[in-house]
Amino acid sequence: MALPIKLNPELDFSEFAQAYARSGFAAVNDVLVTPDARRLHKAASDWAEWNLVALIEGQHRDFVGAEMDRLEPARRAPFDQLVLREAQSGFGYLFENVPLYDAGMRERLTNAVFKAAFELTRSAAFIEMGRALTGDDAITFADCQLTRYRPGHFLTRHDDGVEGKNRSAAFVLNLTRDWCADYGGVLTLLDEAGDVRAGLTPAFNRLTLFKVPQPHLVSVVSPFAKGARYAITGWFRRGEEPAL
Repeated sequence: MALPIKLNPELDFSEFAQAYARSGFAAVNDVLVTPDARRLHKAASDWAEWNLVALIEGQHRDFVGAEMDRLEPARRAPFDQLVLREAQSGFGYLFENVPLYDAGMRERLTNAVFKAAFELTRSAAFIEMGRALTGDDAITFADCQLTRYRPGHFLTRHDDGVEGKNRSAAFVLNLTRDWCADYGGVLTLLDEAGDVRAGLTPAFNRLTLFKVPQPHLVSVVSPFAKGARYAITGWFRRGEEPAL
């Protein structure tokens, strides 16, 4: 059993709540106790059983990441073409994940640190943080996934507004070390005209929160990026939690 993952008890969320009220987003540095953030990063960087997720012909698809990595380029090429075609025609994505919420709710998380991260997002402290930052007292739960973006991975423009999901705000708890904007993987918030209103470069132990719906994307990770972009991404949601 891993030790709990804890929020930084020294944070005062009032300043960030004011920023969120003004602009619809906020970025909170050092959101976790630093040793816990480091444990999460190490667990993610050591993990080998990633799912590769993509949108193909309008359908979400899951693949075993390690198996896809072993494909010869000629065998992998048709898959990549389908993924890129989807992105060219509108919404598309390609990245890796561990479904913390789905697997955690079904008690299928085998990694103790990932289980501790899931339990953090289920905690009263985490939900209260979401309410404090957004000003939305109707938030009742959060769901999330652990994500890894490697070179060539991306998430195109969308707004997270899905009927029936009751999403109040999206969050990105970044676990990326030694990153810069040149490497890509930038969370990019857009205005209604499609112009960039904010670009947030991955920064270790930073929580970025933004109102739903809001157009945004994750820029493609560069082929010369060092390492990978790790984050826990999810949503603060209202209403009754659905049964899985």
